[in-house]
Amino acid sequence: MSHIHRIQWFDQQVRQLTYPNSSKLAEQFEISRRQAQRDIEYLAESLRAPLRYIAKQRGYIYEDNSFVLPHLYITDEEQRVLKYLAYRYSHYDYENAQTIRKVGGLLERFTAQPLADREIKLPVFEVNPHRLQVMEMLEQAIQARRVVHVLYRNGQDPPQELYLCPLQLSRRIEDDYLVAAVEGDGRSEYYNLSGIRELTLTSRVFIAGENGPAAPAGQARPLKPFTARIRLPGIPREPSWGGYQLRAADKDIYEVDFYDTSAFIAHLLHSEWSALLAPKWLKEKLRSICETVVSRLDEQENEQ
Repeated sequence: MSHIHRIQWFDQQVRQLTYPNSSKLAEQFEISRRQAQRDIEYLAESLRAPLRYIAKQRGYIYEDNSFVLPHLYITDEEQRVLKYLAYRYSHYDYENAQTIRKVGGLLERFTAQPLADREIKLPVFEVNPHRLQVMEMLEQAIQARRVVHVLYRNGQDPPQELYLCPLQLSRRIEDDYLVAAVEGDGRSEYYNLSGIRELTLTSRVFIAGENGPAAPAGQARPLKPFTARIRLPGIPREPSWGGYQLRAADKDIYEVDFYDTSAFIAHLLHSEWSALLAPKWLKEKLRSICETVVSRLDEQENEQ
């Protein structure tokens, strides 16, 4: 439960004259009394609530019942931006780092308290929509221990198709990184988030042990990849087709190996190609997806 929901609950209890206190707030939301007391202090100091503690009742009342909580609702998009900025400020390592890291902690609690030193200017970070989406999906994968499929490009190297076990997000120098291990390999490495071109969560899970990530008993990844035959509009400049390795078959026809069907279909939807020749089941699956999308768009237009 978020900080905002706790504030709203406490405000309601005060109005109902139940004399709430930090103990009741902590018990209601299963948090520490220290955290509950910070919420009450935030309500009194930052939101300027006219709280008064009644010793006899061991709880709080409003001295002025005309007080109304300010509008605390924020959209999902605003939450994602605040979460991203909190992460960036919390990992700031340069001038005034200690104070600026505190700002990261404040943003995580959705507070609006001013800095102690008003002369300190906050650094400006670019909020990249693709980066936000990648970080959000990686956080889900880290929490659920899900293997992710990525098309990754390291610097000027050709893109690679990788299956990674994400362990944590990190910040080094002036960029964001993912600490992860290739599925089946216990060694963790740093992957620059700017190098992740495409990302998909798979259904496979992993166990994070002392010797690195490992697959649970009974879970096995496919031993052999699927193979697609495609016709490209021209000769590719490099052997990697957005991370998928190409093998020349006949003139402008190439073979491509892939493991994750959903990820490969997503790649087909935004990549340039002239014809998908095989396998037949992949062509039917792609056609079905496209027809479904077109059908939904048609239904939407008819409803308007």
